[in-house]
Amino acid sequence: MAKTQLLIGAALAMLAACAPNIQASGAQDLEPQALTPLTPLAPVAAANDASSIARHLDVRYRVTANKGDGGCPANADGSVLNEPCYEAQIVLSSDVPLDLSQSAIYFSQIDPVAYVAPDNPATLAHINGDLHILRPRPETQMIQPAAPLQVAFTVRGLALNRAKFMPNYYVVDGAGESAVIASTTERPSASMGRMELPFLDPLPAGLKRTQTDRTVIETPEVTFDINRTSRFIPEALDSGIIPQVAELELSEGAARVELGAGINPVITGGAPAQLAPKLKPALERLASLGIGQSPNGVPVNIAVESDANIPAQGYQLITAPGAITIRASDIGGAFYALQSLAGLIRPGMTDIPALEINDAPRFAFRGLHLDIARNFHGPETIRAVLDQMAAYKLNKLHLHLADDEGWRLEIAGLPELTQIGSQRCHDLGSQHGDKRAETRCLLPQLGSGPDRSTSGSGFISAAQYVELLQYADARQIEIIPALDMPGHARAAVKAMEARYHRLIAQGASEEEASRFLVSDPDDQTRYSSIQHYSDNTLNVCRPSTYRFVEHVLDELIDLHQQAGTPLQRYHIGADETAGAWTASPLCAQFLASGEGPHDVEELGGYFVSRIARMVASRGVIPAAWSDGLSEAETQDMPPLTQSNIWDTLAWGANRTANRHANRGWDVVLSLPDATYFDLPYAAHPQEGGYYWATRRAPTRKLFSMMPENLPALAAYWTDRDNQNITIDDRPASGDAPHRPLDQGRGFTGLQGHLWSETIRNRETLGYQMLPRMFALAERAWHRAPWEAPYDRAGRVVEYGDDIVDAQRLAAMERDWNRFASIIAGKELAKLELGGWSYRLPPVGAKMVDGQLQTNTAIAGLSVECNTGSGWQPVEQCAPQAGIEVQLRSTNATGQLHSRISRVTIESASSGEDNAPADGAN
Repeated sequence: MAKTQLLIGAALAMLAACAPNIQASGAQDLEPQALTPLTPLAPVAAANDASSIARHLDVRYRVTANKGDGGCPANADGSVLNEPCYEAQIVLSSDVPLDLSQSAIYFSQIDPVAYVAPDNPATLAHINGDLHILRPRPETQMIQPAAPLQVAFTVRGLALNRAKFMPNYYVVDGAGESAVIASTTERPSASMGRMELPFLDPLPAGLKRTQTDRTVIETPEVTFDINRTSRFIPEALDSGIIPQVAELELSEGAARVELGAGINPVITGGAPAQLAPKLKPALERLASLGIGQSPNGVPVNIAVESDANIPAQGYQLITAPGAITIRASDIGGAFYALQSLAGLIRPGMTDIPALEINDAPRFAFRGLHLDIARNFHGPETIRAVLDQMAAYKLNKLHLHLADDEGWRLEIAGLPELTQIGSQRCHDLGSQHGDKRAETRCLLPQLGSGPDRSTSGSGFISAAQYVELLQYADARQIEIIPALDMPGHARAAVKAMEARYHRLIAQGASEEEASRFLVSDPDDQTRYSSIQHYSDNTLNVCRPSTYRFVEHVLDELIDLHQQAGTPLQRYHIGADETAGAWTASPLCAQFLASGEGPHDVEELGGYFVSRIARMVASRGVIPAAWSDGLSEAETQDMPPLTQSNIWDTLAWGANRTANRHANRGWDVVLSLPDATYFDLPYAAHPQEGGYYWATRRAPTRKLFSMMPENLPALAAYWTDRDNQNITIDDRPASGDAPHRPLDQGRGFTGLQGHLWSETIRNRETLGYQMLPRMFALAERAWHRAPWEAPYDRAGRVVEYGDDIVDAQRLAAMERDWNRFASIIAGKELAKLELGGWSYRLPPVGAKMVDGQLQTNTAIAGLSVECNTGSGWQPVEQCAPQAGIEVQLRSTNATGQLHSRISRVTIESASSGEDNAPADGAN
């Protein structure tokens, strides 16, 4: 009704405004005195409450230019922003009048606003982390229909895909009420597993980091050329298993084993009653694929006995028409033999080939990192991840439980960690009568919105954690808890400050209240972390910080003991610590005391080594990211330490890996070039994932990795701008000492990573993780024959080096097509049975000899086209010149499909052929 009155009122006002012009025109048939005055309707009152504003306000965000080579506007003081930036606009409009005079709009934006022109109709400011505030100026606080408010600004960083833009802008009105602006919520996209931000305009063309960025944006023509060697190998399906086994020999005569009646497992040797429960999850997976247990089924004789000929976690699997035999030295080997049996199953079929497999893992550490701190993914999702890890023989879950944006594990005696540290809501203090902000929760970050109802909030109770430990152990998986510190610790800092203030208010003594305080209230250090926080670092100079860590560690040890799975490794984090402590009175006093280092620059390494020794003294292996460990003195560290190498190859990953391995540490390769699943699959504006390390991390890139020969990767990998790289692995002394891996030294394992800043639900998690996790399992379990041996004398490797010659590349191509065919023909269907979403690759397309040809990175998928009359198999498509053709790949059931590719048929253009050699996306 209000909208109707508004339209009528506007029309009458226009007519009244036109009347003088009509009279002046000399029209004789309209006498002025004959006009009956019109009484306009009363003006509609502008809405000013949060609910109405959130419902009617339309937000548009557009990027107008990326400026990676400079040219950013000068700041108000005349200084120039000497870093990459992009220019953007937020446009506010409404279908009804809105009064924003008492309101403010809050939103998440990963890169901070750097500059807003003084004549803008609104002010924009960075609060902390990624949270920003927008307020219209007094003269523009009324939003009228057909009169949008346009705010232009400059942002630090570059906008190269959709990942850095967050949903759930919210408004807070004069009464302190808040509401999410409806136009900024996300929605499912046309591609399964991804979400769309309807308020984000398409990004501008030419998405380059700098003028030297050689990244090729993946058009259908470019994708077609990347996929040019992709072939479907149907014969790979029958005996194909992911991860590939060490030895497989088919029985003569193409004999088959029919499992339609099920299987009848019989455990011999060892202690059958104790072993049976440990094999139950593997048998349950077989049942989920249609192969259940039955007394009339094919006997499966499982012998678990010490055997020097079978390595740890290795096994022998023999399938024959009359019986299946499994031999293993430990329960892990028997478990993996059953998973290989499941790997032979093709969904919908009950027969498998008769064969013999002898197999064992390449690495003892085959890990997956799951971040539940940035966005919370609860026990149900974690169990589903554990199931997939077990199915593909991964055995370490690095569970990231705490970071700046959330503390996700209940710790006895410290309730604020989860009461406040696990929750996000709008709590700026003054609007609730408090002098301090964040006394009820953490501020919204990463588009979590103003209340606790989203993935920004949540935690795992102590009882749930114990259950997860037991669930993982039953699947041969060790959970490695990670609570990042001293940086990336804002949730802990704010929670312990809240504890302090609560106890003081209750009359506790200063000593009691500050027992677990981890910050220095008098610290005047001004810093900004890599995620733009100014208060996210533990103060490493106060004794209560170590008391806090000790308490948390001991509680963790106790939870693992309750689960019957003793804590084996604890991950400190220790990465990306900002320049804290320089103006902390406590640190000045500590440095002068002589109890520790004398220089503030040494405090980070001091903390890491002190915590590592604390962990080791409890019989637990300390683990940390490589940058924090590099600050610690080797002699101050426990001899057994785990280092996760997260440098990129172009930034010296092999040098750090060698240095830490030569110290005798357990080195786990965590190279973001290929193992960070939160990064984009492809260099395309519609792909999600941050791009600081690479613009494209396709499944095939991880498949092509040679984990035991990092220098060799320079022969066919490129840097984040698609520039060739050179690795000098020769011995060197001086300012940059280096030596190749010592004789007998190597790497402990390989780990994939899911950082969750952009992953708010299980569907997106599946999209980012799968099918890349298959390649992780393949390289962690199996050493491919095409991998080049490492040269311990050291050598220089550059792009195209013959260390990876044409013969090796051809073998890699054949192996990829085998692997991808198994994914398309068997494994994707198994994911669907497990309720998982996954990424299907977009279609490559090109006109060849006047015909539209298509391909996909994973050959064997169906391709559909749409010329405007609905989707149909591409074989039935008859595109005409000048007509846009939409293309997508689909799964076997046709229920899931890829991002849509669009091609306009004009000519037989050959497209670009300069894609990097690491292959398909």
